[in-house]
Amino acid sequence: MDWSEPQGQELLWRAAIRHLSPKEFGEPALGDVILFRMRDGAVAKHLGIQSEVGQAPRFVHAYSGHGVVESPLSAPWARRVVARFQFPDVEAT
Repeated sequence: MDWSEPQGQELLWRAAIRHLSPKEFGEPALGDVILFRMRDGAVAKHLGIQSEVGQAPRFVHAYSGHGVVESPLSAPWARRVVARFQFPDVEAT
């Protein structure tokens, strides 16, 4: 539940690197997986998926006590973003 916060281990970030493709902080794209650090100095422990880009960006995430919701990627959320990932291309076999 603490995401190894007391140990300072970035378990969620390492898992994202293992299963997703890291992105440069350029243009956000639909479907980007967004990693958030909820407080300065804390480990990153929240993920969302970019659902809208442009003038009114939004993301889908699980929000404690509310379930899965779509929220504006407002300034308070945007400043917590520490990494973006995309799903790797998988060729059909």
